[in-house]
Amino acid sequence: MMGRIRLTRLILISFFSLLVIQILIVGIFGKFSALEFRQREKESVDYILSMYSRNMEGALEKTDNDLEDILLSNSTLMLLKNKSGLQRWHASYALSELLNKKLSSTMEADAYVVFDAEYEKFIMARSNNILYDDLEPIQNYLSGIAGLKKKNTGWISAQMGEKVYLIKCYYYGGVCISAIISEQKIREILSDGQNTENLLEFYVTDAEGNVTCASNPDVKCGQRLETEMEEKYFRPRWYRQEVMNGTCYVVAVVRQSDALRDSPYFFIVLVMLLISLIFIFWLMRFMNDEVIKPINVLADTSGKIRMGDLTIRPEYSCKNTEMAGLRETYVTMLDTIMELKLQEYENVIRVKESELKYMHMQLKPHFFLNALSTINSMAYENENDEIHEFIQAFSRNIRYMFRVGLHTVSLKEEIANIEDYLEMQRILYKDCFYFYMEVPEMLEKWEIPQMLLHTFMENIFKHAVSIDTFTTIFLRCSLEKFDGISVLKIEIQNSGNHFRQEILERINEDAGKKENHNRGIGLIYTKEILSIMYDREDLLFLENEEAGNVKVTVRIPGKVQMKGKGYSAE
Repeated sequence: MMGRIRLTRLILISFFSLLVIQILIVGIFGKFSALEFRQREKESVDYILSMYSRNMEGALEKTDNDLEDILLSNSTLMLLKNKSGLQRWHASYALSELLNKKLSSTMEADAYVVFDAEYEKFIMARSNNILYDDLEPIQNYLSGIAGLKKKNTGWISAQMGEKVYLIKCYYYGGVCISAIISEQKIREILSDGQNTENLLEFYVTDAEGNVTCASNPDVKCGQRLETEMEEKYFRPRWYRQEVMNGTCYVVAVVRQSDALRDSPYFFIVLVMLLISLIFIFWLMRFMNDEVIKPINVLADTSGKIRMGDLTIRPEYSCKNTEMAGLRETYVTMLDTIMELKLQEYENVIRVKESELKYMHMQLKPHFFLNALSTINSMAYENENDEIHEFIQAFSRNIRYMFRVGLHTVSLKEEIANIEDYLEMQRILYKDCFYFYMEVPEMLEKWEIPQMLLHTFMENIFKHAVSIDTFTTIFLRCSLEKFDGISVLKIEIQNSGNHFRQEILERINEDAGKKENHNRGIGLIYTKEILSIMYDREDLLFLENEEAGNVKVTVRIPGKVQMKGKGYSAE
């Protein structure tokens, strides 16, 4: 046996060492491939970005030259300020011809605009990328910045309506001369950069990093590029180059998760790893089936037995007689233990059931005597109709109380019972009390001890309700977390006399005392029933509130836990 243990350890150590060596080899090889791939990726993307950057700079420089040529027509521009409407019309016509000439000659910009806010002159030459519906947002934008009286601006990104443009403005004598490049024009430069296979995306951003143009149509212009990419991809790789000394930037984004997939060595590394795993699995298969797996099953079974589950049995199949014989011996031992435990549980249950029945027998005569006394009083007053109604409700109560073999009933059944009880009390007390309850429908199937609410209600009518006063009774049920478990919380509030101090101490503090008291016997037995059924002493709490009100709080767990030997039953 000692030789087998040493051999098992040697084989496990050998397998583990082989696995570590394989992982190290694959890891080093994979790291080298990733570095090599990153270098090739950087060189390729930098080349593309350089090309795009040059194209963007060329387009912006040509557009700048056109704006400067338009500025040279300063005499025509100043005529826009002439008081003569005819002179302003001639100037507008000449400038319109000039703008169209520049637009058709360079084809780098989408629009050239001359705008005079004083006489509301809006002269534009535009390409097909700027639609008729885009004119009003552009005019509103130029009117807005003219009111700010800004000086000449560099190339900036501007939101006009729902579109984003690159725009540059010059101001001469109160006249704004602008060049506009649309997102569609910029996308023509980036159209060859979109690579769906490698997930390479290109963007043009302003100096603050806001997107002006994107090769990916799902990315909206004006959004912050870093925020958008971090939400969309896991750890993306960034490459960017500035255009015209930081006027704007051309950015390339590559998804981090696809680096290894795009590497030419990725499949080689994957195949090596799979071969290693298959080889190790084949070597360990026999030991796993014949030794390791049976031992793990036995260990797992032992752990569950320590947690109290004596119904579990080890289940495994093997070819060697030693492990098979060990399983049979283990099962025989557990069956013997289970049989002895069941005998002990049955004895405990019989004792606890006897205690519960004894307590219920002590509670029920109290209710019967009160009912008989009520009937006697009504008979003395010749209230025959009321006696009939009272006896009908009383009979339903009796049938409910003498249901055999029930420790718990649903909350719905218990509430139906107290409604019958309240019907009896309304006959006796007329309009001397008001009852209201809040019981969510989802809690109606919650199991609670039988006669629990009945005992509290009977206590209220015994000590608080009278013909000479008006009493309010409020019952509310809710679900709450109590010491880490979900419990049904029942709160009963009523106006009337406060609880005596000795009752409060008896219920809330000295749960372990067993002296006999003539007062509060119903509450004391109720607390003892809860203690027996749920193995807890903190489920019932009494308190006196202001203005003579009292409150009873009782919490009912979802599972009955017989106190004493750990017996539990749903």
